[in-house]
Amino acid sequence: MKALINSGGGALLMFASLSGCAQQPTFAPAPGGEQVTISIKVPQDLAARNMRVMYRSAKCPSKESADGVPYEVDGFYPIEVQPQRQGQSDLYEAKLARNGGGACEWKLSNVTLGVSYQNTERFGADVQSGRGGGNRHF
Repeated sequence: MKALINSGGGALLMFASLSGCAQQPTFAPAPGGEQVTISIKVPQDLAARNMRVMYRSAKCPSKESADGVPYEVDGFYPIEVQPQRQGQSDLYEAKLARNGGGACEWKLSNVTLGVSYQNTERFGADVQSGRGGGNRHF
C-alpha cells in the first residue's frame, strides 16, 4: 500500500495496487442472491456435524507442485456452516450462497456433511465418535 502525505494541508491520500484477487480473496455473497438449501434428516441418537463447504475460483488460482513441477489449480475458500434444527423435528438445514462473490467470484463447489452419536457410552468407555460423510458436488 502506498500513502502520499501533503505537508501543506495535512491531507492523507491512500491507494492500493492489488494485482488480482490472490492478495485479497474476500468472500462476499450478494444479499438476496441465489441459495442452495441442504437438509439432513438426523435420527434420534445422532447429532448433525458442522458442514465443510468449499468454494472455488478460476480467477484466483492456487499454486501447487508435483515432483517439483509447479502448476495452478482453481483457488479454494473453505468455510464451516452449522446446520440449524428445524423446530423440534429431526430435520437440520443450512442455506448456502451459490455464488460467494468478491473479487474472486467464488462458486459453490462441494459440501461435506455428517452425523455422529450424541452419546457413545453405550459402546464402551473409551469409544469416541469419528469422522464420516461424503461429498455433494455442485
